[in-house]
Amino acid sequence: MRAIGWLFAVIGAVVLLGYLVGMSLVWTHLLEELPWWVHVTGGSGAACIGLWLFLDWGSLSDLGKDQTVGQAFMAGVTLLVSLLILIAANWVGVRFDKRWDLTQTKRYSLSPQSVEVTKALDREVTVLGFFVKGSPEEGNFLELMKGYTEQSTLLKLELHDPYVDAWAVEQEGITSPSGTAIFQLGEAEQRVEYDFDEEAVTNALIKLASSKTHAVCSITGHGEGAADDSYQPSGMGALFGRMQKQNYTVQSLALLDQAPTPESCEVLVLAGPQTELLPAELDRIAAYVAAGGNFVAMLNPLDAPLTAADMDRYGVKVGNDVVVEGDPYRQIAGGGPTWVLLSDDSFDAHAVTEGLRGQVVLPLARSVGKGAEVAGLTVQELAHSTDASWAETKLEQTGDEVAEPTEGEDIIGKVSMMVAVEVADPRAIPTTRAPAVSIDGAPTLGLPAAATTPSLPVAVGGRVLVFGDADFASNQFATSGVNSDLLMNGLAWMVDEAGQISIRPNEAKKGRLEVGVLSALLVSLVAMLGVPGLAVVGAVGTWMRRRRM
Repeated sequence: MRAIGWLFAVIGAVVLLGYLVGMSLVWTHLLEELPWWVHVTGGSGAACIGLWLFLDWGSLSDLGKDQTVGQAFMAGVTLLVSLLILIAANWVGVRFDKRWDLTQTKRYSLSPQSVEVTKALDREVTVLGFFVKGSPEEGNFLELMKGYTEQSTLLKLELHDPYVDAWAVEQEGITSPSGTAIFQLGEAEQRVEYDFDEEAVTNALIKLASSKTHAVCSITGHGEGAADDSYQPSGMGALFGRMQKQNYTVQSLALLDQAPTPESCEVLVLAGPQTELLPAELDRIAAYVAAGGNFVAMLNPLDAPLTAADMDRYGVKVGNDVVVEGDPYRQIAGGGPTWVLLSDDSFDAHAVTEGLRGQVVLPLARSVGKGAEVAGLTVQELAHSTDASWAETKLEQTGDEVAEPTEGEDIIGKVSMMVAVEVADPRAIPTTRAPAVSIDGAPTLGLPAAATTPSLPVAVGGRVLVFGDADFASNQFATSGVNSDLLMNGLAWMVDEAGQISIRPNEAKKGRLEVGVLSALLVSLVAMLGVPGLAVVGAVGTWMRRRRM
């Protein structure tokens, strides 16, 4: 019976080992599942082990009395338990894969927008990566794409080595020595070269998934921040450049030369005019909104007061004032009390602000709130300052005077600085408010005809956003907090791109450690002399102590 028992032991061990190997392939997703008969065979192996224990129990009991055998048995059991724990840990790690990003800038985490865009994919996207196998570029791209593939099974990644897959390189026209990623959705295709970061990948997915490109027109002629200026602090090129990387096109528009229409400009932007718009220009904007257009007005304090006052057409009251923040905890060092800091609790519930998770910095803002109620227009305030703030109207104060709120004149506490308007009845918007101007004898002078407001068919659905500051979106401040997210969320709301209303990739993830010459020298000395020197000193000290013994 002993010989038969050992035979059962050998058969059971071999069968169980084979079964565990098969299950490990399933746990690591190399196989989807095992046939039913494999599980039956594994159970048979366990039954053979049990039968062996039953048949040879007496012999095993006698062996257990031997101290050497007992120690060997305990060592074997310990080894077996350790192996089982290792297998279990591997299974848990594969089945419940979870990463924790402990970096300050969340370098290895996707932004909320990237997650939403990836999860919203409804068709399979093939990603062709052309990188030299084992190169740093390939490693960085794989690490980045892992975050995306964890969010959706519709992303299929295929890697090609340009030196091996020469046919694929020629077929796809790959020329970049640093690698190329091609995102394909049906017949549509987006390429990313050189700059392989989260923003580039997310923008490629947005362009693929979106079936429409949105035209944004930036009004010019009044000292506004230029949409193509990425160098001057007051320019808007940094923010408008980010728009163009998504599914937006940006063009400049002179209102007197061309009247905007919802077909030519889906969104009309007035970015901080320094001089007044002419009455005819204001009428053209109103006609555009009444025709179903979307209008964004960013109005700096002190500039163009008549243009700011014209916002009452849309049920918005823009104050001729400057918001002063009296809460010292909300004042930014070096900025003073006129720098307004908005955090999560500053925003009202609205599609434009609900996805914001950070701070908005307004360097100099004026009050913007609800005006007189107009039937057919829905006006909602989006953000307020603290209870300790107020809107100062005595702007002629000298630098020696300390500003204090004045009851009955200033708005005190919870000052609104941005509003959103939805047009339910376009007839509520006056489109010919500006009076006509006549000059005696003008016909004999051969003067050109004054610009007139074109007759546009009215349409429900126009939207207006008015901000009491324009500098927050300038090159100087666009990357502060979530400033750019605020405006881009507003644009996404206007063009009904709900999936783009979120926090976008943080450019700080691209940051690198800057080390000065002195710091680099100190690090080199410690690495080359300090650490080896300590080891030598320790070895000499040990040798000397032993010599004394």
